[in-house]
Amino acid sequence: MHAFHSLAYLDVEKSGSTYVSQFLRDFLDDDEVSFRKHVEVEDRPPAGRLHVVSVRDPLDSYLSLYSYGCQGKGGLSGTMRDAGLGHLYDGTAAGFDRWLDVVLDPASADALNPRSYARTGVAPHTGLLSFRVARLTVPRALRWLRRVGSSEELVAGYRELSVVDVVLRNESMTQDLAALVRRDDLAWRPSRDAALAALAAQARLNTSSRLDADAGFAVPADAWERVAARERLLTEVFGYGAHLTSTSRDSHATSAA
Repeated sequence: MHAFHSLAYLDVEKSGSTYVSQFLRDFLDDDEVSFRKHVEVEDRPPAGRLHVVSVRDPLDSYLSLYSYGCQGKGGLSGTMRDAGLGHLYDGTAAGFDRWLDVVLDPASADALNPRSYARTGVAPHTGLLSFRVARLTVPRALRWLRRVGSSEELVAGYRELSVVDVVLRNESMTQDLAALVRRDDLAWRPSRDAALAALAAQARLNTSSRLDADAGFAVPADAWERVAARERLLTEVFGYGAHLTSTSRDSHATSAA
């Protein structure tokens, strides 16, 4: 979590969080209170503070995580390699297909990162990416997640308990950040216009080198359906009802939770 007095950014992994945190440091006219990457919101968040989260299409996220892991990077790659699953990171489409099967299987939760995914016992009811969002955005999230008994309960509980006020979607990050800058309840330095100008000059948000950018890497035809079946929080709450990718086309999204 990246906290200021007026705003807290809930930095979901691989959603553009490094870029967003740097933008806030550069332009938000407020004192930084704390910065601990990918840490849960406080048990009792301060009243009146705006809570912002960034999210990403779940299939796009899994492709990015796989590509990152093939470079030997990332916490997920580390825990999977420690569990003897390093052979899945072979950089091929077939390897991604096998890797995705493992990551989506609740029985593999002990091999995934963060470890709290397995410890809460919620893996049968939600995929890893939806868990990562829920963990960061609900006060006392791990206590709540231990009580979740179905994917329907997870979605309903998130709608009731989440502190999120503003959503930044990776696929429309520049537009969504511009909408954040235009809010009347936040101040920007040296000015709002300067922050907007910086966004206008910013090229497409840089994503990690992606294996599926290679024409020879064919994403499995059923990959989206498999992912969507496990990531209901992202599909139902955040509008990812169809595959959107920052590497192939832009989408138009709002910045309202």
